[in-house]
Amino acid sequence: MSDESIADIKKRIFGDILFAEDIGGALRKWRQFFRVSQVELARFMKISSSVLSEYENDPEKSPGARFIKRYVDSLIEIDMLRGGKVLSLLTTGDISLEFTREIIRMRDFVNPLTAKNYVDILDVEVLVGPENLDDIKLYGYTMLDSLAAIMSMSGPVYYKIFGRTTERALLFTNVMSGRSPMVAVRVYPLKPRMVILHGPKKVDDLAIKIADKEHMVLGVCRLKADRDIIRSLEILDKFHRE
Repeated sequence: MSDESIADIKKRIFGDILFAEDIGGALRKWRQFFRVSQVELARFMKISSSVLSEYENDPEKSPGARFIKRYVDSLIEIDMLRGGKVLSLLTTGDISLEFTREIIRMRDFVNPLTAKNYVDILDVEVLVGPENLDDIKLYGYTMLDSLAAIMSMSGPVYYKIFGRTTERALLFTNVMSGRSPMVAVRVYPLKPRMVILHGPKKVDDLAIKIADKEHMVLGVCRLKADRDIIRSLEILDKFHRE
């Protein structure tokens, strides 16, 4: 595995933790994903397991960026000593031509827009999380044309759709009920802050429950066609630059 691929993985995990609403929970999530015990990680980082436990479980204890970087670097190094099995799952690799056709549009922003901006510009009916729209900052979006792509993709490709950060909106088109994309999102440790569905007349109850449990904003885009969504996303891009 190339140094560039490893650096990319570190950057994605670091960003996911740093921008998480619950940083302690994000730390714990990634440690468990790498199958590293608290004791083993603490020993590797040369800190006490009680300190590590406080950062993972006490909301009042907020680790700085330097600690988060050490935490991520240690998880990566431990996995490499074990043969790099988890890294192999996370490595971005190349996206096939078939899959790139499924990504209609993808943008990363330097300065964030609020979830409310997305709701207003994309004509979104919010089903979960309406009370948080002004507070949630999104640093980008990914628009996907096919649910089949999400359901059949491997871990490496799934991570690629998040760009630089998970603090983004995933917009799924050609949706029947919303169950499939939400189940797919739930499987992986990286979660978007907002999911927008286009197409369903009624959203499946399970999709709503998943969004609520994962603390994601979930909404339905009421624009008629994909081309209307793209035009609105172009407006969103301009709004970001202003």
